[in-house]
Amino acid sequence: MVLTVALGAGATPSHAQEASTAVPKNFINVTFEPAPPLAFPNQTDSNSPAVWDGDDFYLFNSWGGQPRRAEGTNLQNAADTNPGGSSSSYTDDVGAGRWLEAVVRDDDSGNLYGWYHEEVRTDCPQGPRYWPQIGAVVSDDDGASWDDLGLILTPRDGTITCDTQHPVTDGGIGDFSVALDHNSDPASHYVYFIFSSYGGDLEEQGISFARMLWIDRDQPLQRFSGQSQALKWDGASWGAPGIGGRSVAIFHDSQQVSFTSLGNSGYWGPSVHWNSDLQKFIVLMDRTNGGNYVTEGVYMTYTTALDDPLSWAMPKLVISANQGWYPQVIGDASIQGTDKLSGARARYFNQGQSTSTIVFTDLSPISPTRLR
Repeated sequence: MVLTVALGAGATPSHAQEASTAVPKNFINVTFEPAPPLAFPNQTDSNSPAVWDGDDFYLFNSWGGQPRRAEGTNLQNAADTNPGGSSSSYTDDVGAGRWLEAVVRDDDSGNLYGWYHEEVRTDCPQGPRYWPQIGAVVSDDDGASWDDLGLILTPRDGTITCDTQHPVTDGGIGDFSVALDHNSDPASHYVYFIFSSYGGDLEEQGISFARMLWIDRDQPLQRFSGQSQALKWDGASWGAPGIGGRSVAIFHDSQQVSFTSLGNSGYWGPSVHWNSDLQKFIVLMDRTNGGNYVTEGVYMTYTTALDDPLSWAMPKLVISANQGWYPQVIGDASIQGTDKLSGARARYFNQGQSTSTIVFTDLSPISPTRLR
């Protein structure tokens, strides 16, 4: 059976999406309402994480592999904390750019835990190409400085290749966001990584997953073996090594084209948040239309079960015109919203710019928002 994606207001697909009957239907409707223009305080070319500390709001934007930090009482008045110098920096130098894409505050210690997208250069015959991997950091000064805890998610061995037509990328995993589950038992309380995979066979490419016990956040690498405490989803279980292991992506269809092709077509750049009104984890993500990640459209999917990657709903095209990279939300200050927490209405950002509010409505047979 072929399922055709329902569309958000004004969205027009360039091709039909297909999925097997095993992919859950998508019952969330997305609309956009005009809002006064609003830009992030600093330039960004990645997901931009936000956190609160009491009444203080912090936002991190990364540009060129370097994070910057803004502070305010809300998104509207947040400003860079050191415009004339470094406002957020790493305490070491790894010789590569690190884009800070996810930050979570530990309510017990007050520390910030972050995860970055690091890019490694490959000198290919056709010119330099870059592949990403994911590392962990921690801060005890609200993100002014970050101590590196090591690389925890790397691509499968042997998947970095100069045999690519892509003008920038030669494999790797990155362009990600994270979400904490709601389990209260430390033995089953995980932080989930939803990342983009650009190398290997077609089954590996697209939106992929890994997870790590939250109790391992201070020591994400095993003390003696050096192996990552994070494990990837291999298509059947959470058993693939975080370093060098094979992950399996979801949302494959007949329109998918390898990221190694100049005509690449696939999902990437997921930004996940918990929607407190809809009681679901919602992801916004891009789909490429060839070249250097040319955007075909922004899609939305959701789940209530982070531990089951096959539970994510079929991607729905929500907007296509004038869209670039890194779609995300920032939730309302009334609920101390961030990139990871929102209600049914939130500010919508694309490439660090916002001119609209995004509205999520659950149209499923039993819907929290429809019962109000």
